[in-house]
Amino acid sequence: MKKNVITILLFSLIMTNYSCKGDKKEQENQETATEENAESGTAAEPKTYVVTATPDSVRLGKNKEAAVKIKDLTAIELSNPDGTSAGIELTYKLELTNKNTLGGNTIGFATTNFRLELDNGNKIPPSSVYLDVEADATKVSDVDKFIIPAGAKPTGLNLFYDQTRATVKLEIK
Repeated sequence: MKKNVITILLFSLIMTNYSCKGDKKEQENQETATEENAESGTAAEPKTYVVTATPDSVRLGKNKEAAVKIKDLTAIELSNPDGTSAGIELTYKLELTNKNTLGGNTIGFATTNFRLELDNGNKIPPSSVYLDVEADATKVSDVDKFIIPAGAKPTGLNLFYDQTRATVKLEIK
């Protein structure tokens, strides 16, 4: 009888040991699959660039009444389904401060006249936003964007308002 009990205990220990090893292998396979999925997910993320504007703010208008600050500049590499570059999407916001005193004129500001200068000499327009600001107030625009063709980089942004112009130099890294 003791031999039977010992045999049963020994058999159950062996079975438990083998079944635990199977769980470890299954767990290792799941961990490996999760790591591979995470790696392939990061490979699919678009390349982003750091963009700086110098100066980041300018004054426009015949009386320098529009203080414009370039904010939240971001650039993302666009790609085709086959992975080749389709250009860059450059996005930004404007912070517009109306320097007219209270009771003065509202400033209406459209980005349709802005032009992005590229290193190949071309100039392209943005998608366009409109911003109006009461006297002695500040507002931030919605996101505006430029789609830069493949192989080109931005070098400057020309801003226009009330027959005046200012250029902001852009550097992309």
